[in-house]
Amino acid sequence: MNPLDIGVIAIVVLSAVFAFARGFVREALSIVAWVGAAAITIYGFLPVLAMVDPIVKNPLLSQLIAGFGLFVVSLVVLTIITSFLARLVRTSALSPIDRTLGFVFGLVRGALIVCVAYLLLDFVQPSERPAWIRDAKSAPFLHQGADMLRQFLPESFKIKNAAIDDAVQALSAAAQAKEAMGALKMPAPTSPSKLDAPPNYRPGERRDLDRLIGTQR
Repeated sequence: MNPLDIGVIAIVVLSAVFAFARGFVREALSIVAWVGAAAITIYGFLPVLAMVDPIVKNPLLSQLIAGFGLFVVSLVVLTIITSFLARLVRTSALSPIDRTLGFVFGLVRGALIVCVAYLLLDFVQPSERPAWIRDAKSAPFLHQGADMLRQFLPESFKIKNAAIDDAVQALSAAAQAKEAMGALKMPAPTSPSKLDAPPNYRPGERRDLDRLIGTQR
């Protein structure tokens, strides 16, 4: 196993153990609390802003207080309610089932986390992968999971990802063409043996050259 495989196993196992300790009901209700807080913030933002704005008298600060404050208060209230319900389940006879379902939920959540991370990698680095990612035994499963998640993305994200991939491939092809043109323009180096070889004189020319050297002495 390489670092990617170890990281994938660690994330999935930690998610499963954490969900087993908390139980399925608490894990599921915690997600409901976050989603509910977001929904309350979206639908209650304008009424709360109308009450906050006359007091603060600063548009930007009023929006921050209305949005952030409403979300935090909603999340705290919903978390208290969901924790109370989860505690009732944990103290009942359904506790073993709750823990078992929590473990399964944690496995699914961990697998979803690593697949989402791999999908984000497709947007950041769509074409090339490091060797430790390509050679990972978990890479085919991550790729398959990312493809399944990609089906739920809006068309704008798919088009953008395809455009980025095409641009990267075009840049790579342009770089290869530039290197090829540079290799064609560069003259081939002359062999050192040809540079250092003495001139090849005929016998008559060599005698005349020796005679000329002798007269100069």
